[in-house]
Order: sequence, then C-alpha cells, then structure tokens
Amino acid sequence: AVVIAREDRPGDKRLVGYVTGTADPTILRTALAERLPAYLVPAAVVVIDAVPLTVNGKLDTRALPAPEYTGNHYRAPANAVEKILVSTFAEVLGAKRVGVDDSFFDLGGDSLAAMRLMTAINAALDTQLPVRAIFEAPTPGDLTRHLEKHAGDERFVLVHGREPAKLRAADLTLDKFIDAPTLAAAPELPGVSAEISTVLLTGATGFLGRYLVLEWLQRMKTVGGTLICLVRGKSDSEARARLDAIFDSGDPKLLAHYQELAADHLQVVAGDKAEANLGLDGLAWQRLAETVDLVVDSAALVNGILPYSELFGPNVAGTAELIRLALTTKLKLFSYVSTANVGDGVEPSAFTEDADIRQICPTRSNDGGYANGYGNSKWAGEVLLREANDLCGLPVAVFRCDMILADTTYAGQLNVTDIFTRMVLSVLATGVAPSSFYPPDADGNRQRTHFDGLPVEFIAEAITTLGAQALGGFETYHVMNPHDDGIGPDEYVDWLIEAGYSIERIDDFDEWLQRFETALRALPERQRRHSVQFIARLSDADESDSGAAHQAEGPATAIFGSDAPRAIGQPMQGSYAPTDRFRAAVQRAKIGPQNDIPHVTPAVIRKYATDLELLGLL
Repeated sequence: AVVIAREDRPGDKRLVGYVTGTADPTILRTALAERLPAYLVPAAVVVIDAVPLTVNGKLDTRALPAPEYTGNHYRAPANAVEKILVSTFAEVLGAKRVGVDDSFFDLGGDSLAAMRLMTAINAALDTQLPVRAIFEAPTPGDLTRHLEKHAGDERFVLVHGREPAKLRAADLTLDKFIDAPTLAAAPELPGVSAEISTVLLTGATGFLGRYLVLEWLQRMKTVGGTLICLVRGKSDSEARARLDAIFDSGDPKLLAHYQELAADHLQVVAGDKAEANLGLDGLAWQRLAETVDLVVDSAALVNGILPYSELFGPNVAGTAELIRLALTTKLKLFSYVSTANVGDGVEPSAFTEDADIRQICPTRSNDGGYANGYGNSKWAGEVLLREANDLCGLPVAVFRCDMILADTTYAGQLNVTDIFTRMVLSVLATGVAPSSFYPPDADGNRQRTHFDGLPVEFIAEAITTLGAQALGGFETYHVMNPHDDGIGPDEYVDWLIEAGYSIERIDDFDEWLQRFETALRALPERQRRHSVQFIARLSDADESDSGAAHQAEGPATAIFGSDAPRAIGQPMQGSYAPTDRFRAAVQRAKIGPQNDIPHVTPAVIRKYATDLELLGLL
C-alpha cells in the first residue's frame, strides 16, 4: 500500500491511498478514520493490481490512476441553507453533485480545502464559522444542524413555539426577555435628556455603521461627548483594532478624518449584542446604564438566506437586551435601524409611517423564503419597541431603510456583499445587459421606472439628526427614495455605457439571461463569489415557492432584490412606501447637500465601477 498527495487540479492537493489485494476500500477508510484525524485520512482509496515502479525501483507516481471521489447515497437539499452548502461544497471540491449526507472528507477534502470551504460558506451565509466546524460537522446536513445549534436561542421556543408556520405579534412581549423588576421600575425612571453627550452604537463595523460612527463622532466633537461602540472582540483593544481596520480601507482621507474625530471622542467596548448582558460584565453594563443617553441599534445579522429561527438570537433577543439597557437606571433615547422588508405582506395602503406595526401586521408568515427570516426579525424588533414605548415610555425612532447605495465621497467604500453591488459587478464583468429589464409599453418603448436607493452618508446623517430629536413618543421614518423621476436600472446601464464601459445591450430578454448565466459561470472565482451567482442559484431553486417574500425568479430577481417582482412585471413609480413624514423631517432639519432626499445620479453609478476597480474586482 502507498499514500501520495495528488494534485489533479492546480492548487488542490489530496491524500490518496493505493492498495493491492482484495481489501474493501470503504472498510479501509473507515478503519483509518477511527485511528487518524480526519485531515490525515486519505480522500480516496484505490485498489490496483500492482504498485507501479520506475526503472530505478522507485514509486512511479505518474502511473497511479486518478481516483473517483464519491459520496454516500444522494439526498437532495431540503431548505435554503442546505442548497447553499451543497453548491459551495461542489464548487470548492470540484464535484459534479454533492448530497446533504456527503462527507467533505469522503469527497476529497483536506485541511487546505477546509479553509477555502469555510471562507466561501461564511461569505455566502454571512456567518463566522471557524474552520474546525467542518471537522466537527463534515456534511452539509451536519453543518446545517451546527448552525441551528449555535445560532438558536431557548427564547425562540418560549416566544413562538417549535417550528411555527406563522408568527404572532401578540407573542412578542418584553416579559419574555426582560426581568420583572426592570420592567416594573421603568415607568418611574428619570426622563430622557435633550442634551446628548454619550451615545452607544451597535453595528459600527457594518457598512451603514461606519458612517453612523463618523456622524456621531462629529456631533460628539461639537458637544465634547463620547461615542461608545460595542464591537466583537476578546478585549477592548482587539475590538478597537477591528473598528480601526474598517476605516483603513482604501481612502487615506477617510482614515485621517476618522482618526482625527476618534482621538478624543471614541470609546470601543468589546461585547456582542447577541449575548446576555451584551457580553459585558456587571460593572461595564452598569457603567453604560448610568452614562448612555441614546442607544443606536444598527447591528443585525443581515442575511436573506438564513431562517428566522437562526436570526432570532442576534436580531431579536439582541435588540431586547438593548431595550433592557435603555430601561435601566435612566430612560434613554432609542434609534432602531429597520428595513422596508417589514412591509412584506402588508396591504400597501396600510404601510404608512404613522401606523402601528402590530395592527397592520399582527402575523407574519414564517416560510423560509428569500429574505423572509431577516424581514421577520426586524418586524419582531419593531414589535418589542412598540411595547417598550407603550409600557415604559421609551422614546423610539425607527428607520425603515430600503436599498443603501455607496458613499459618494470616499473611494473604495462599497458594500460588496449587497445585491446592488453584485448587480453592477455582474453586468460589468459579463459585459451584457438587456435592452430593458422591464417589458416594453404598449408602443414598444422603454417604460419609465424607479429604483429605491439612497447614498449611505445621507442615510447616516438622517438617522443621526432625526434620532437625536426623538425626545418622546414613537416615530417611524421610511428612509426611501420617493422621486418619480424615471430613473432605474435601465438608466444605470446607460450611464455606465456613456462612461466608457463595454456593455452589449441585447434586445431579447431570454437570450440575455442565457448569455448572462453562462458568462457568470465562466468568471474567475473571486469575481464569481461577488456576483449574483449564489443568489441566482438559490432563486432558481426556490422559484416555485409562492409564499416567499419578494418572490425570486432567477438572476433577474437576484439583481433587483426587493424590487424583483416589480422589475419582472411592471416597473415602480416612486418609492415602495409613503415617505411623507421622512421627507418633511429631512427638509425641516436641512439634511443632505440639497436639504432634501437626493436623486440617484450618474456620478453615483459611475463610482460603483471605479470603486470595484480600486478593490480589484474589475
């Protein structure tokens, strides 16, 4: 018997065993697996007639046949997470098909491939699984259960029961998250202060979060105050280093601006919104309770694939912990970053800025469709905040954001995982686009359209300004682009072509779709992982699920995200929901360069292309 490291694909070495005789390869691998670490077990064992030797009597490795890597009896994926996992296994391992029960190591995986696999999985699912997870859970099915186990929360069952098909707002009550003495004492707490000198911000390392950091640091500089950022890390210094690294990301002007503001007005605390007490010890918790004037909750696990049960811990229970902090020692202002997805399933005429979410959406479907879990988790957060306002007088400002576009000021600042950035990258990298993403009008001409989207720095300024003014009551703002300006995805492609980018317009939509899919599959791995391919694959698999939020219909749907059904059918005219309160507040507070909600301009779209080039993705 011999064992060698084969490299049948460049950069992909695997241990392969060769034996002579009548031994069963499966039994041999099983016996080795009982004695050796998984990464030392040969990926395959091949029976040969004789060990080939060179004329010098040495092993002739070139004469050893390539193995065929096979898994167990094939079992198809049953949910969205399993679909993503099996496709990622197949892509990393070069397998034609992977089943839910196929072991990573049986398919030829080793420690090097494990690192590539976990990097790809974490990117696809927006998780932070360690490489060791694949050794503990080597099949897609095992990994799915691993995710459920570690992301689960006992309170989910307490609140909703097991595997609920529908979620009820009436089940989301604060007494299931917050102790009775805190709730009882809250109505008698000292009221909020109009002078905000200490702000606690979660989600600072996120795309929107970094701009909230800049906005609040600027305000704290004006009043001599402190911004406290809750950031994951083993220590405060490690957490600070994580946040600093976010701003050292391609534009020296951005880094210098951040460093100047942070020098005297930033404090970073190692903690985690998803943990009890925010991951803090009692002393640190009490210090925040005594000093913080306003809580800005922008942290969330933003993931369109994971189900509600796996987002409940970080997104719902985590918000409840922040509410508890806001109701401890003194009453605090609370700014909550929500999403337009909470309007899924709500009668459009009822989805207004002054409606109580518990009344217009007393139940939510828990169907596991694309973005259903994320939308449910933000809906649940709004429900809890409504009760905190009713029972305890907590002043709340909710900001329902739709598409958050790139920064128009600093270079290289893209949210590379969001669907819009993936769309721009995919069109530019493939070089093909349809003549229109929408059906023509009755005369055969391109229709007027609209696409919600606002620059991230404008959104951050609006959240900061309006959140600081919410001294009482409950205010909801639809942070959306209301302009019926005839500007949408077709015009974005026009602007890219006018800027000199080579994009072929194809009249037949189906022909474009076929060429687009083919070109996506042919992209280099790094581009492919930042394209719409992953989401398109999931969308194709799920398109028969009529209950899915923003029903997916292939790559075109993946491109448009929440606007997909409208893009494939009739285009929108104006925003997804009324923005009257938000626009009036923006104009009154003189937010943004024009003291109004901005339009999307060619400069914004061109900057996507130049930033993608700067980041090495084009």
